Amino acid sequence: MAEPTVSDDLTGALTQPPLGRTVRAVADRELGTHLLETRGIHWIHAANGDPYAAVLRGQSDDPYPEYERLRARGPLSFSPTGSWVVSGHALAASVLSSADFGVSGADGGPVAQQVLSYGEGCPLEHERGLPAARGAAESGDRAVVERVHRETLEGLVPDPSASYAFELVGGFVRPAVTAATAAVLGVPSDRRAEFGALVEQLRPLSDSLLAPQSLRTVRAADDALAALTVLLADSAADSSADAAADAPAGSLRPDGALLSALGVSAAVRLTGNAVLALLAHPGQWKELCERPGLAPAAVEETLRYDPPVQLDARVVRTETELAGRRLPVGAHVVVLTAAAGRDPEVFADPERFDLARPDAAAHLALHPAGPYGPVASLVRLQAEVALRTLAGRFPGLRQAGPVLHPRRAPVGRGPLSVPVSA
Repeated sequence: MAEPTVSDDLTGALTQPPLGRTVRAVADRELGTHLLETRGIHWIHAANGDPYAAVLRGQSDDPYPEYERLRARGPLSFSPTGSWVVSGHALAASVLSSADFGVSGADGGPVAQQVLSYGEGCPLEHERGLPAARGAAESGDRAVVERVHRETLEGLVPDPSASYAFELVGGFVRPAVTAATAAVLGVPSDRRAEFGALVEQLRPLSDSLLAPQSLRTVRAADDALAALTVLLADSAADSSADAAADAPAGSLRPDGALLSALGVSAAVRLTGNAVLALLAHPGQWKELCERPGLAPAAVEETLRYDPPVQLDARVVRTETELAGRRLPVGAHVVVLTAAAGRDPEVFADPERFDLARPDAAAHLALHPAGPYGPVASLVRLQAEVALRTLAGRFPGLRQAGPVLHPRRAPVGRGPLSVPVSA
């Protein structure tokens, strides 16, 4: 069946007007109506054959067939949701590195395709102004991360009632990444459980900017963002011996609560996706176990093959031309970094996961000019250490049950649960 014809007339697109105020400033009834109506619009467009709307709907464990449908429409296509969608690697790279595109509109506020605004304006825009973090491996953070990951894995207590050894994400990856991040940030030991709970509540936040979540999820994320901001401010001012002993000198201290939460979520998803890809290719898992030095290569290939952040949304700041189309100020452009990582014009046999791929690092995931740029090195480090730790302790690791993925998660991709045996 031929793909339905989609008009590129922005005036004919069916979109929801921007909320116009922050989440905190809107009553439950108005916010809930906004979320439901926006989600309904996505479902209508998806039912009418728009693959990008199907991605936003977030009801599939595997979005890659939709990316291929978008790729078949060319490197730039228009979605009736009102967004321009970039799937080609070359065009994606040009958008992500261009000053003509920002995370929010020229006035600092969200556009119609951005569902919500937390705080003043678009929070991701503020985070982009932070200086890029130096290499975490050079800062002394590596020793902290390695210690926390090792202790977390050694402390696993198998559930005697379960048919598997342990749950990978909830039992090891998320606790290790969260605890290591808290240690690097200098969060006092007596507040790390609070830090972990707040970060978990913020897990759906990046998705909620494009895909409507439930009212309860949005309210919880908004409250958690405010509470985490206070916690990190308190931690920065805390000079207790406990914090000083546990955090390396000059350790990374992002100035934004959102940035640290994004880093935790991205590292957890990246590690989960890497383990799933490796276990689906037992020969490559065996090779990693025999050659732990391949862990960085596994991380880069995962960022190409199945990245933890699947897309990067931008807004046109200056009228510009893209793939022969003139885009006005305020136009919404979505870069499918996951699709770009499987562009056959750049990567040979792109559907194959390959630890020996020589150009894996040409992917566009965790782009330095995007919201994740300041924490990308720490995200990579956490995933690398997790893979080394697992491979060293459980060379016979294998999947022991069905994988659970979240719904309404078009931006962040990674498993919620992976039962494994060792």
